[in-house]
Amino acid sequence: MCGIQDEYDAVEAQYKIEKDQLAELETRFEPLDAEFKTILEERDVTYRMRLAGEREVVRRYMAALALQAWWRSYRVRKACQIAAKKRAKAASKGMKSKGGKGKKKGKKEGEESKPTEAAQPEQAVAKTE
Repeated sequence: MCGIQDEYDAVEAQYKIEKDQLAELETRFEPLDAEFKTILEERDVTYRMRLAGEREVVRRYMAALALQAWWRSYRVRKACQIAAKKRAKAASKGMKSKGGKGKKKGKKEGEESKPTEAAQPEQAVAKTE
């Protein structure tokens, strides 16, 4: 039994030494752990701020796209309204002046056709000399 008791005492002495070493390491680890936690917290805060900033940029970008689309459609609608007013005005003007028949095409009586240079080359040569 004596051998077992000596072995038990040796193990218990080793346990106390390791327990003291553990306590020393824990005391040295506590400030490092606190510093590590603050660093992680700062990283988390900066990450969340960056994410919020990116979301804000995306939100503004989408708002700008919506405004640009609205403005382009407004300009097109306005141009269509102006064109419709011009067509209506021209149509009403044409009806009032022509008696509702529209424009007549063709030559008026008494007008003669004007000669072109290709039709009468002699006259064109005489003019240049």
